[in-house]
Amino acid sequence: MSQLTADLLLLLVTLVWGTTFVIVKQAISAMGPLTFVAVRFFIAGAILIAWHVFRAGRPPVAVRRGAGPASGSGLQAREVCADRLPGTTEPVPPAKTLNAWYNASREFYAGAVLTGLALFFAYATQTLGLVTVASGKAAFITGLYVVMVPIASRAILRAAPDRNSVIGVILATSGLGLMSLKLPLQVAAGDFLVFLCAIGFAAHILLVSRYSEHGDPVLFAGAQLLVVSAGSFICAIIFERPLLVPPGAWGPVLFTALAATSFAFLTQSAVQRYTSATHTALIFSAEPVFGALFAWLMTGEILVAREIAGAVFILTGMLVSESGLFRT
Repeated sequence: MSQLTADLLLLLVTLVWGTTFVIVKQAISAMGPLTFVAVRFFIAGAILIAWHVFRAGRPPVAVRRGAGPASGSGLQAREVCADRLPGTTEPVPPAKTLNAWYNASREFYAGAVLTGLALFFAYATQTLGLVTVASGKAAFITGLYVVMVPIASRAILRAAPDRNSVIGVILATSGLGLMSLKLPLQVAAGDFLVFLCAIGFAAHILLVSRYSEHGDPVLFAGAQLLVVSAGSFICAIIFERPLLVPPGAWGPVLFTALAATSFAFLTQSAVQRYTSATHTALIFSAEPVFGALFAWLMTGEILVAREIAGAVFILTGMLVSESGLFRT
């Protein structure tokens, strides 16, 4: 897969996430936000794990070929297993095919759990921070992961961003500020929690880059989503009562579980290996742009000139990072 294809698929994920702002806002007005996250991620993770088990349990694909004359009289037919071990060209004997699906390394499982914990940390701190922080300001603080990821990539992954990515990050961060911040700026008690959320999302992107290529992306995505669900259920039991999903909220729960969670995080786990963590963060910075677009389409919300300028800055930053315009 080319980097451009991977980036376009991540942009599709960002577009899907942009549709959820209005939907989630409506859902959590009728139920606890932690309960919503717990149920949403449980459904999404269970679907992916069930899909993984179904694929693992299928018999190996065999190609039956007619053999030439055997040592005795007549012709013999023989089966050749078409399955391959991950990362090799060697055929897997039929008896070993099932085990091959589950033979992921400890590093793979540890990475899936760590990635899930980072994602849970991001969602939990964001949810708690939004109690006291305005959504626009929270969106900007959360978007600071666009800056954190290239810095951390250089320090931890030894992957220095190129000039185009640096310029793209500067433009995208400026755009986030224009779209989200209002003067005069005031520091609220929840700002630190939302800043921790940005750290969590940055860590999630970096961990996906580090671990997702070592095994089946379906299993990797499913495991991390169930970790998020488990953590959210525990927090919901502590902070929210009752733990109920009203009948009218099932539509948003199922849509976000299927489209914005199962599809989105599976796609990220599968394609991020073909692009950089910095590119991923830049593409995800377009989420508020798509969110504003769908808010206009669904509820008639209108962007002011400053917010439109911010959207242009973000999209320009993405285009610069992809174009190679300033490549030396």
